[in-house]
Amino acid sequence: MSNINRAIPPTIQPIEPFALPTPRRETLGNSVPVFYFDNPNLDLIHILLQIHTGSLHQPAKHICNFAYTLLRESHPTLSPEETSEKIDYYGTNVSVNVGMDCVQIMISVPKKNIPDILPIIADFLISPLYRPDNLRIMQDKEIKNLAYNIQKNDYCSWRIMWREMLGDVFPAVSVYSTPETLNAVRISQLQEFHRRSFCAENLSVFVTGNTDAHTEAQIRDIWSSVPHGECSSQLPVITLPDNRERTFHETMPDSLQTSIVLCCLSLGYNDPDRTGFSVLNTLTGGYFSSRLMQNLRERRGLTYGVVSSNTFFGNQSVFSISSDVNADRTQEAIDACFEELQRLQNEPVCNDELQVVKNYMAGQQLRSADTSVNAMQKFAYWHRFGLDETEMFRYLTDIKKITAKEIQNLAKTHFEYNNFTQITVGKDLLTK
Repeated sequence: MSNINRAIPPTIQPIEPFALPTPRRETLGNSVPVFYFDNPNLDLIHILLQIHTGSLHQPAKHICNFAYTLLRESHPTLSPEETSEKIDYYGTNVSVNVGMDCVQIMISVPKKNIPDILPIIADFLISPLYRPDNLRIMQDKEIKNLAYNIQKNDYCSWRIMWREMLGDVFPAVSVYSTPETLNAVRISQLQEFHRRSFCAENLSVFVTGNTDAHTEAQIRDIWSSVPHGECSSQLPVITLPDNRERTFHETMPDSLQTSIVLCCLSLGYNDPDRTGFSVLNTLTGGYFSSRLMQNLRERRGLTYGVVSSNTFFGNQSVFSISSDVNADRTQEAIDACFEELQRLQNEPVCNDELQVVKNYMAGQQLRSADTSVNAMQKFAYWHRFGLDETEMFRYLTDIKKITAKEIQNLAKTHFEYNNFTQITVGKDLLTK
């Protein structure tokens, strides 16, 4: 029988800063960089393609999402059904993630099947043939999804946020999706956007698994065939006018809850204050015991959950606080959020609370890179911003040494009340 007293928590072991192993790097003949994360115990090879493009680079609404989501159905000689059969037969998975300033394509394939399936995948990635029938199917699906989503408070609050934060600078994202904008997508737009964005200048390749010289030669041959093009331009920095509207409400008459989003433009990923701000964000609403959770959920019973986060793109981000609350207590919840932001500005966080957050963040960072696949994905994310494997050491070091006074100063700089846009979606605020 165990003599462990489970009422006594285990001793917390401090996490010392360290760097991830340096990947092997190869530059292909077309200048595409390939990074290898060796794992001799992993025969399922993972290949991550990272393309420097995204919805913020598209010339019109929906183009980036359609162009990359439809790739799997766009093999130049095989039908979509034949392509799917071969992908399934060879035990392969292909997933696409379209972001604001980055598209990622993850290919997972058994090592022995690379010679058979990788050329097929490369054909539809590099030389897709977009088909009208597949475009029509995706348009119909997205129209149905839109009809469902616009009935949800949280969806409507987020689209207001992006409309107000991106504004006239990125109209191809900030303009609301409608059946008309979805039906306006044309094959020629997809072909042109793919040709312009999927090129050697925008591509980085990351590989993990039990690769050998033969496997790497096949990978080299495939991605060396990606044609040259023009590198996607740097995204402009958004500035919002001082005289802008700062409160928005959209009525959902029959809703029992209100979705709240408080948001503002914030710092970029390479900003010197970014790690310190990530500590501040975690304290604010970035984990289950955050200030906002303690106030809105535990003390007031206003919500099941409240979250704060940064969405990074280009050289900046949008900081947001979001929650769903009882409709008749909407203003109380908003006031409680700003109360916590003001408290972080006015009172230094106590050392015990700060240490808990530091331990939590260090542990999360370790878990985010605990396998070679996760380490590869972590490195790929840093690579987007010109960073490398030493970012782990710098991040952990900065977390460890940050002080309560620095956190307070960051709150004073970034949590200014007038910087925030307040968005509510639900029952009319004057309606009981």
